[in-house]
Amino acid sequence: MEKGIVNTEIGSIIVYVKDNKAIKIEFKNEFLKEIELGIFTSQIKEYFEGKRKKLLFNVEINTGKTFKKIWDFVREIPYGQTMTYGQIAKILNVNPRVVGFAMSKNPLPIYIPCHRVVGKNDIHGFTGGRKWKEYLLNLESSQQY
Repeated sequence: MEKGIVNTEIGSIIVYVKDNKAIKIEFKNEFLKEIELGIFTSQIKEYFEGKRKKLLFNVEINTGKTFKKIWDFVREIPYGQTMTYGQIAKILNVNPRVVGFAMSKNPLPIYIPCHRVVGKNDIHGFTGGRKWKEYLLNLESSQQY
């Protein structure tokens, strides 16, 4: 397995790649030494520079059909917009808690932009922590183009 590291204003993002497919994206609050990894790190950098709205590299995700349906839907939430767990649940005919559980198990945040899924009255949690979710939402709202 290979890994690439991209630094942002608030920490580092690690992308893990196996057989030329991203299998995991992880957020760190500390700054690590950057490691270039081709399209994987270049697209993540473009996203943080406001030059890219959607990551388009190859991924490998192993999951059941319900999580796949939820993640495929979340992948299509437009850049800079949010939806609630309840809205997604209603559209997909699943329990909102299942949507929340799918978000918490998302191995590829940003690629599957689970930060765009919020609660009715609060932004709620995020695999990288609330600080990262707020950062990503603010980044997208300030980069509208």
